[in-house]
Amino acid sequence: MKNLLLVAGILFTLISCKTPENIIVDQVINNSGLSGNKTFQVITKADASRDILMLNKLFEKKMKERGYSIDEQNPDLLVQSVIASIDYEKEVLEYAGIGLPANATSISNHFESGKYGKVIFLIQNAETYEVLWMGTGTGVLTTNEIIDKGSINSALDQLIAGLN
Repeated sequence: MKNLLLVAGILFTLISCKTPENIIVDQVINNSGLSGNKTFQVITKADASRDILMLNKLFEKKMKERGYSIDEQNPDLLVQSVIASIDYEKEVLEYAGIGLPANATSISNHFESGKYGKVIFLIQNAETYEVLWMGTGTGVLTTNEIIDKGSINSALDQLIAGLN
């Protein structure tokens, strides 16, 4: 658990202030220790946020699609998701000119808020707790309190494609 917190802390400090349109993926670790393992358990803290619960459900679905099955009693692997993020707010300017006289434009602005950061997906050996696989995605995670499920699902598809 200490290693997980250390990795999350390091990744959090690496987050830049730029906000790309899509989540950029990076597979950090892919250990051959995954071969031969077929069962997993999703690790979720009792006080987990709804975003973490949603990420764990997506990850669980992807693992099942790859041929792994859930075993709560004696799993081969432990699976979990982590979010390291910062809040942001940006001003959005909107220009409207349709229906106005030729020399008139209308400019309005509003603010969008959200979270920018890293989503970390981990697979660990259930006996040794060694991290066997870790994939990360960096980018805008939420906009106006709504998690970008499509971008995260797409990033997870790219990451899982490299899973042994």
